[in-house]
Amino acid sequence: MKLKLKKEDLNKGLQAVRRIAQLSNTELHTQSGFLIKAVSEHIEFQANGFDMAIRIHVPGIIEEKGEAYIANPYLTELTRRLPGDEIEMIKQNGDTQLLLKGGKLKFECLTINPDDFSEVDVVNSGQVQFTTDSITLKDLIEHTAFACSTDTVRPIFSGTYLDVSGTTINMVATDTHRLAYKSASLEKPVDQPFKAVIPSRLLAEISRHLPTDIPEMVDIILLRNSLAVTFTNVYMKTRLIEGEFPDYHRVIPSQFSCVATVNRQEFTNAVERASLIAKDAGYNVIDFMVTNESINMTSQNPDYGTIADSVPCQAIGDPLHIALNGKLLLDLLKHCEADDVVLKLGENKPVLVQNKDDNNCLFVVTPMRTK
Repeated sequence: MKLKLKKEDLNKGLQAVRRIAQLSNTELHTQSGFLIKAVSEHIEFQANGFDMAIRIHVPGIIEEKGEAYIANPYLTELTRRLPGDEIEMIKQNGDTQLLLKGGKLKFECLTINPDDFSEVDVVNSGQVQFTTDSITLKDLIEHTAFACSTDTVRPIFSGTYLDVSGTTINMVATDTHRLAYKSASLEKPVDQPFKAVIPSRLLAEISRHLPTDIPEMVDIILLRNSLAVTFTNVYMKTRLIEGEFPDYHRVIPSQFSCVATVNRQEFTNAVERASLIAKDAGYNVIDFMVTNESINMTSQNPDYGTIADSVPCQAIGDPLHIALNGKLLLDLLKHCEADDVVLKLGENKPVLVQNKDDNNCLFVVTPMRTK
């Protein structure tokens, strides 16, 4: 095998497979490696972990075809620091070393028998298939996946729920203390309803590779226990979480006694200030009093004092007092984009947070119990 690549393209391929290989830390050492393969017009990088697999091809000059199976933790860092913009990779047939040349540097990298690598199979059809664009999919992921639980005791909450029906695609995530919901439209309806729970950390890897400068079409295929995603030069497959995701429609409140509209930036800044001195850093409790003209906030720490702050608002309904976790509320506010956000509240009920005039993106946070 003899290849010539631009350093930028080589690093792009190596970074993609390195992250996937590292996600699976329960496998044998050899399975944490990756395959470099040059058999057609493109140079292909593959990684095949227990949870996720990826095939990505990058441009380059193939002078001699071949393949190399590598499990070297230093290769990615070294190539990033190589001098020059062009990298040459050479591996003789039957040789166990891959020669890497960049500028005046030469690195002889040990390789593994390629026959020991389990190549990533590309699936072109499944139970259900639909197409969306990369910007829409990335937007869905970024507005929901952050709300997943990091607790593996209840794995169903460590994933993002994908719910597709007709021409509507919904993504939902919750850790039982907060919930994030985002909806978008498809150009073509799906043949049958599509429901799956995707591990959030793996969904984040998919999002990392999605192009956003120019919308690219993304094909999504549901298999029996996995999901395949294809776009531009990338093919990724991820396992699904088994189990029944809760009915999120029942969690999103629909009846309220108070609805307040407030400037997002002013409200976010005030919540950040109040969170600094919250009496219990573990729960970050802030007391909110919503009136027709203002949202008043109070937080306290028995060792350092009390903070009282207020921001103007326009509210309809009865004045309402509620205690919320400041950190969870801030996470929701940071995923809102409109100048104004709407808070919909009820006595001792979850609070609905959304951008003004936007029902396609909703956030819910549960109230705190205080003495």
